[in-house]
Amino acid sequence: MKADLLLSNLRVLVVEDEGLIALNLERMLCHFGCHVIGPISEVGDIIGTVMKHRPDGALLDVNLRGRKVFDVLPELKSFGIPFVLISGYDDPTLFPAAFRHLPRIGKPFDESVLRRICLDFVGSGRPN
Repeated sequence: MKADLLLSNLRVLVVEDEGLIALNLERMLCHFGCHVIGPISEVGDIIGTVMKHRPDGALLDVNLRGRKVFDVLPELKSFGIPFVLISGYDDPTLFPAAFRHLPRIGKPFDESVLRRICLDFVGSGRPN
């Protein structure tokens, strides 16, 4: 698959603390033509990175070095940036009730599902 014109220059923030997973995710996104911001691996760096780079979308691992991202999700939502949670757990009851409805993608990543998520970021109305 060649880089997708619809996804070229889409800025995607990658928040993942596992090096090999982050590299694989970055490889797939670059293959689509996306511009990867990150990866970052600390919950405390998410909001500052969003403010600095204004991504078009974000992929957020739920658990970063033992700390959950749920504390920063309300502030992240206030920026209007679409995001998808990344989790190795398929059970939504492991998430706080307020966040169980949020879109998520499981590990390992399915390239076609990841591409569809990126297309949804484009369709969210955020300018590239």
